[in-house]
Amino acid sequence: MEALIIAGTAVQAIGAIQQGNAAKAAADYNAANLDRAAEIERSQANQREEAKRREARGLLGKQAAAFAQSGGGLDGSAADVMRQSATNAELDALTLRYKGDIRARGFESEARMERFAGKQARKAGYFKAAGSILSGAGAYYGAGGGTQSPAPITDRSIRTG
Repeated sequence: MEALIIAGTAVQAIGAIQQGNAAKAAADYNAANLDRAAEIERSQANQREEAKRREARGLLGKQAAAFAQSGGGLDGSAADVMRQSATNAELDALTLRYKGDIRARGFESEARMERFAGKQARKAGYFKAAGSILSGAGAYYGAGGGTQSPAPITDRSIRTG
């Protein structure tokens, strides 16, 4: 009977540790995927930003050509319109970068949470294992194992050096 208690306790403790380690490994895997998603998001945001700038340069060129063709020239009101169009285009490009950065930071935040959850799961596994060991020890002693009592204290006098 006592051997079964010891074996069962060992299996429970090992299982708890393995469960905690598996949860941590899964969390680390998820965190790595989220980190990669953040990198991809930033890369795609940079590509969208550059594409927006290329598009804007093309539109500004067409706008300048239209002003020149109309005979109005590129000064005065036409120059103001061109400057405002360029400013708006740059703001659009920067907005794309900002949105990508916000999404990437979200992925990074989730990755940090996954890592934290994994560490907590591992700790929980260790505590669960310790609890199993203590429960097993209690069952072992309750079943009559380790029944030797310490020798009673017979001399209660206090001695000094």
